[in-house]
Amino acid sequence: MNIPSRPGRSRADRGTQGLETMRYGKELEIALRAARRAGEIALYHHARETETEEKADLSPVTVADRECERAICSILEDAFPLDGILGEEGAFRPRRSARRWIVDPIDGTRDFIRRVPFWANQIALEEDGEIVLGIINVPARAELSHAVAGSGCYLNDTRVTASSVDRLDRAVLLVSGFRDAWDCWGADSIRALTRGAWTVRAYSGCYDITMIVQGKSDAWLSGNGMEWDYAPAAVMARESGAAFMAKDGTARIDRGNALLCAPGLEAELRRVLGIPRRVPE
Repeated sequence: MNIPSRPGRSRADRGTQGLETMRYGKELEIALRAARRAGEIALYHHARETETEEKADLSPVTVADRECERAICSILEDAFPLDGILGEEGAFRPRRSARRWIVDPIDGTRDFIRRVPFWANQIALEEDGEIVLGIINVPARAELSHAVAGSGCYLNDTRVTASSVDRLDRAVLLVSGFRDAWDCWGADSIRALTRGAWTVRAYSGCYDITMIVQGKSDAWLSGNGMEWDYAPAAVMARESGAAFMAKDGTARIDRGNALLCAPGLEAELRRVLGIPRRVPE
């Protein structure tokens, strides 16, 4: 299938960030190219009827998920043959370096199927156990967010930061999947948060993350996710000034749950949710 490419819009492609001298500059350039290509493929299918299947865990998957993953992984493999790859739809390559790429070809497939625009192509790079690069591309809204360790967090051409909200009763709370959040974090905790927050919203996991790092919302809670769901959030949080943690107090992406919040809310949310102080990982 020949899906036409369109010119990219990222600041990184225009060289305005000095990628040739930036740490992980080449990695960012290639990953942005892969994300944009996946976005083109996804939008092609988004405009058409999309055949849907169910995976073993009853979550949906489409031809767009699989084609996006193949495209992303092909670009990454050609550029970085020693790096490992982990993809949601089965892509896997053992690492021969200290690095691996983590790929969610379409995060928010349910939204994609229902033609809701809050789905994304997600790519992250892990080096020595730390996420150092993350991309969330929301092509249906022409919003491409990225962060690189030590270089800030950006939405398209604009650097973004987490909000300065420091009280729960002034906070916009986002929750990904109330049933999972209820089961993971506990009914009393969820009740306290939803009653105490200024307001509660839910878009989708990927889009919620971008809302937090832009300072448009203040706390995001997820009770069920995989490494590819949380990997971009880990570095975007650090680079935007937000806090990222799992229920056990670590900043690991493999715990199956996550909290992302404005820095001024961290202490209160740790107390309400019973999250211990950060522990060695």
